[in-house]
Amino acid sequence: MVDPEKYAAVADNFVYVHRALRRDLDRIIDGGEELFEKDFPRFARILEKHSELEDQLFFPALEERAPGVTGESHDQHQQVEILAARLSAGQSDDVLTDLASLRQQLHEHLQEEEQQVMPAMMDHFEAAEIWALDARIMEFCSPEFMQEMLPWWFRHIDAEDRVCVAQNMSVGVPAEFLPVLCQWIAIGLEESEWHELTEKVPAFRELVAGSG
Repeated sequence: MVDPEKYAAVADNFVYVHRALRRDLDRIIDGGEELFEKDFPRFARILEKHSELEDQLFFPALEERAPGVTGESHDQHQQVEILAARLSAGQSDDVLTDLASLRQQLHEHLQEEEQQVMPAMMDHFEAAEIWALDARIMEFCSPEFMQEMLPWWFRHIDAEDRVCVAQNMSVGVPAEFLPVLCQWIAIGLEESEWHELTEKVPAFRELVAGSG
């Protein structure tokens, strides 16, 4: 049986970000060349940072306790990032074929992490230790990146997932960062969506009001 507190501690990075990545890439592929040129560079930036956080923060910590468990995921990161970077730089000779390949590689990679790395994190760390790692994410992300990523993230997950992520943020993010993070999230949502979120997570509404 999965420990709910441990699941909550790892879910943001291994469930909810993954869902947003899948949905955004599907949207870009379905939207054709114009949408690809407009939105793929942002997708590539966020994917690169997500992989960097895993490679520099979560994977090294896990490798100390379970050597070898992240090796396949690390190799997959490199393959996915090379293809995404080529597409983002306009160096693809066949964009549609490379996008289809990227989608397949990314889906396989995310599934491997969800089935192998995420359970290993829960097996080898206490919930408090995972939250402590999660709190360090801000060390690796510039304010400019967070201002771009947070509206993107909440826009590409559904209402139920938004509530879960917001509740996790209220636990895992240092308190001094939360008000401005909430403001950025609110910018990315329709007014009705923000209202729905704050009805379920009143602390978010209070943080925004308190920082105004």
